[in-house]
Amino acid sequence: MQRHLIGIIWLLLAMIGGAWLTSTSVIAQTYKWKDADGKIQYSDQPPPANAKEETTVKPRKPAPAAATAAPAATGKGAPATKTKTYVEQEADFKKRQVEAAKREDEEKKKAAEAAEKKQNCDKARAQLKSLQAGGRVTQNNARGEREYMSDAQIAQAIEGQKKSVDSWCK
Repeated sequence: MQRHLIGIIWLLLAMIGGAWLTSTSVIAQTYKWKDADGKIQYSDQPPPANAKEETTVKPRKPAPAAATAAPAATGKGAPATKTKTYVEQEADFKKRQVEAAKREDEEKKKAAEAAEKKQNCDKARAQLKSLQAGGRVTQNNARGEREYMSDAQIAQAIEGQKKSVDSWCK
């Protein structure tokens, strides 16, 4: 309950601060003019009547109702940018989260595949190295008994293992 109350207080403070900031930015306006001596002057007050050239450096922002009514009345210019509602913003956020999760899953899957490929490559190279080392090589027959391979069988196994190394170690 206390957390909820603190959250409400912070929300109210943020709203009041936001309203104050927007009201001060609307009030602030800067004027630039040349005086009678030809010097450029800047002020937040309107220039005197005897100013030669008068320009507004930072014009006031129009009220929200006037800003949306002006383009609609003229029918010209770029369409007014629509601010997204909270629900739309939340939907966009969730969509970005889902997309990020999918990308992360794909990256993990690719990393796992790369690690498996590297492991299979290392195994294939080790088996090829043991076949090429010479000596007596054994294999299990159909009955599960160990039997020695002939030189022709070893040569055939070496060729098969080279193909395996080529396929895994690209």
